[in-house]
Amino acid sequence: MPLIKIFIKVYNFLITSLLWMYFLFGYLFLLLFLFLPAIVISKNVSAALQNINHVHLRCFFALTRIFIRRTKFEIPDEVRQIRSAVIVCNHISYLDPILLVSLFPRHLTIVKNTFFKVPIFGWFLKNTGYIPSAPNEMMGAAMINNLEAIKKHLADGGIVFVFPEGTRSRDGKLAAFNKGVFSIARYCKAPIHLILIKNTNVLFRPGTFSFDTRAFNTIKLKLIGTLEPDFKSYNFSVSSVAQNARALFEKNLLHS
Repeated sequence: MPLIKIFIKVYNFLITSLLWMYFLFGYLFLLLFLFLPAIVISKNVSAALQNINHVHLRCFFALTRIFIRRTKFEIPDEVRQIRSAVIVCNHISYLDPILLVSLFPRHLTIVKNTFFKVPIFGWFLKNTGYIPSAPNEMMGAAMINNLEAIKKHLADGGIVFVFPEGTRSRDGKLAAFNKGVFSIARYCKAPIHLILIKNTNVLFRPGTFSFDTRAFNTIKLKLIGTLEPDFKSYNFSVSSVAQNARALFEKNLLHS
């Protein structure tokens, strides 16, 4: 193997290790010095934990910009300034959700139920107000409690971001959309902003846990549409709104 390829592999490994060590051990440090005091001091524990997580992940991407200089970020102000809305995104990399958390201090999202069972991390998810995705966690009274909490969160200026495909795309193509997020938007009478994410899968490739530090790449977030259906209309259809959203993503992916 040529010496340059060995150097690139070693450099990728070192930078990847550094970033993920900060990501993981940062949570332990924050848990000790910030999370626990926030529970005692703050009147709104979920909001405090969301904001701390936001700052932590902003630092994560600041380090990414420092050590991976060939990757740039294009995130317009119209995306950064979204408040009191549901955000629907395509999903192409594990970086997508943590990038969104780094952009919005007040945020909620839907997380796989299995993560709530992980020691420490599950405690953090629950106390931050994140929503379990398993159907048995969202039925009956639990569903109503979650929806009312989401409604208040949105009214206070927070955002809810969801990847309706449910999992990462390996080839960039859109999978079928789950309609749950559109039902949430209808219940909360919230606008739906559609954000197209591009090139996070170049920096952090599917099937690997390694950052590509050598690729020239620009990660882009683009607001491709806003859906504000007439929530007072009896003709409101969650299915039609989901179809319209997916069609906008398909159109923009085709011309990107």
